[in-house]
Amino acid sequence: MNKQDIDKASSALTGAINYFSPVVVALNQADEIFSVLSNAVKLQEVMERDVAALKSTAATLTKQVEDSKAAIVNNKEIAAQAQTQADKDVADAKAQATAAVAEIKASVADRTKKAIADSEAKIAAATQAAQEAHSAHAETIASLVSTKSELEISVAALDKKLAALKEQAQKFAASLAE
Repeated sequence: MNKQDIDKASSALTGAINYFSPVVVALNQADEIFSVLSNAVKLQEVMERDVAALKSTAATLTKQVEDSKAAIVNNKEIAAQAQTQADKDVADAKAQATAAVAEIKASVADRTKKAIADSEAKIAAATQAAQEAHSAHAETIASLVSTKSELEISVAALDKKLAALKEQAQKFAASLAE
């Protein structure tokens, strides 16, 4: 081969390189694209798994939120029932306390009335006994005064008789002595 053939071959090679250069560049770029696509597919698979996991987590969280909302509603109902029951219990306790206080007041009033009535009866009985004792004392005094008067009259009469008897005894003694 001579220089001319080498130049021709070199020129043909350069022409071929120039001609195929965009194809080589395109193939190189295609390789990069396939590499990027391969990575994109891997990334898409990872993302799809992550999305599926997130959807599952979201579904779980949504269910938990719904359960929590239901529990809140249920707890509100329970709290309302408990409040109603507590209000009823307080009202019942107040009513029972009021009734007990009224019962105690009535009992105290009844006992007080009974004690007053008993005291008045005892006072009346003591007053009656005192009046009866006073009357008996007055009767006894009157009887004693009457008896004293009678005794004084009797003593005076007996003194007169005694004086008369003494006089008769003196007269008799004088008649005996004569």
